[in-house]
Amino acid sequence: MTGDTHYDLEVLAELAEGLLDVATAARVREHLAICDPCGESLAELAAVRELLAAVPVPAMPMGVALRIDKALAAEAESRREGGLKLDEAPDWDRIMANSPWETPAPLPELPAEPPPAVERPEEVVPLGIVADDGSIVPARRTRRTSRRRSWAMPVAASVAAAVVIGGAGVTASMLTASGPGTGTAPPIAIDQPKPSAKPTKHYEIGTGSAPQAADYIVGKSGYNYSSSVLDGPLATYVGATGPGTDSSATADAAVTRCVAKLSARVGKKLGVKAPKPIGVDQGFYEGNEATVVAFWKDRFRNAVFVYVVNDGCANVRPPAVSRWQ
Repeated sequence: MTGDTHYDLEVLAELAEGLLDVATAARVREHLAICDPCGESLAELAAVRELLAAVPVPAMPMGVALRIDKALAAEAESRREGGLKLDEAPDWDRIMANSPWETPAPLPELPAEPPPAVERPEEVVPLGIVADDGSIVPARRTRRTSRRRSWAMPVAASVAAAVVIGGAGVTASMLTASGPGTGTAPPIAIDQPKPSAKPTKHYEIGTGSAPQAADYIVGKSGYNYSSSVLDGPLATYVGATGPGTDSSATADAAVTRCVAKLSARVGKKLGVKAPKPIGVDQGFYEGNEATVVAFWKDRFRNAVFVYVVNDGCANVRPPAVSRWQ
């Protein structure tokens, strides 16, 4: 009791849990019958007990339960063999060594991508005339001279024609004035321009008579590819060099022949007609000039064939299967 007047909360809690002996429990109940503060404390302890009873008990982790079962089984086995000695104790460090909270999972290492190569634009050599001091003077007067010559040539031609016609007229008048006894002068033969025997070819848009480019575009990004980049996705690199680039496949016959050869290989692998590439890009592979060509292998699985060849259409990198997106 506190101050020989009231029981403390520990005694009241033991009474509520039924942990007191019979004599002590009888004395506490007699005191509660005449002491209101102790009765209120007991009621508060009962409310706390109800709250604790309503809280769900968390389940023991499966790993801990299995390790406890193993420890109990080992202890039972040792008891059957003669029991544990006083100086022996379970090696809890060894038992709990492989628990997930003791050995955290290592973080996956991500491959570091090399920084893209910075391309420097080529210096444009100015056209002009080299002076005595070594400086280059822009050749601007050439254009003016060519322009003057362009309009001076028709004028010179017309003057020459007028001179020829005037001379012919003077000769005819002199022959006529010589009299009838001299005879009639033969007419002057003037050469007329003859039509060319080879007809000029005219191509019309849409008729199919003009030469047409291939159905794919060769990009010239100049990007320095690496093995990690070629593993995919490729749409960001090869797919970005689509229609709108400056060069087509007909600009370089070697590239066209190489793409046709690779297309025949892919068609033979798939057992179909030689397919068209979905991306062709001229750039670099690990610092060497190369051309990257991609063909569909399976659209539904987003798989493509990737070929990296040099100027001689030889494989710089073994052909592989990559992701398009």
